[in-house]
Amino acid sequence: MKSKKERDWKFIIGMIVLIAIFAVMGGAFWNMVGKQAQMVREEEQKEEANAISAIYIETGEFLKTGVFVDLNNGAIFSANVPAEGIYNKKGKLISDDVLENGDKVKIYGDGIMLESFPGQYPGVTKIRRTGRASLEETQEYEDQVNGMMKPVAVQ
Repeated sequence: MKSKKERDWKFIIGMIVLIAIFAVMGGAFWNMVGKQAQMVREEEQKEEANAISAIYIETGEFLKTGVFVDLNNGAIFSANVPAEGIYNKKGKLISDDVLENGDKVKIYGDGIMLESFPGQYPGVTKIRRTGRASLEETQEYEDQVNGMMKPVAVQ
């Protein structure tokens, strides 16, 4: 018959091994969670770097249509609001997902712009309203859009 002391030592060693196994498994789990979080952060940074900062401008005398003007290069383009709607500065969905003349936005998507006039951005995945342009700034972009969108008279 084994002595009580020998059984106690085996129990203690067994518990130490079990605790070590759980520690290794826990460490591996948290390492995996950390890597996943890092991948999400990198994806968000990439998405943010590819986002287009633009201003929404309404154009047309009778039938108002909206276009965007890229604030970096002045390109005029159209894009549809995604089905889920528009987000505010804090990343919350806005209930009245309607853009107004002079709204500044960030537009996220696949980055593929169709070469037409105005350009078309069909791959929009998210639009986030970032603020409002001043009246002077809005007027400046309205003039730019209206000047470029005027039909050219054929002679």
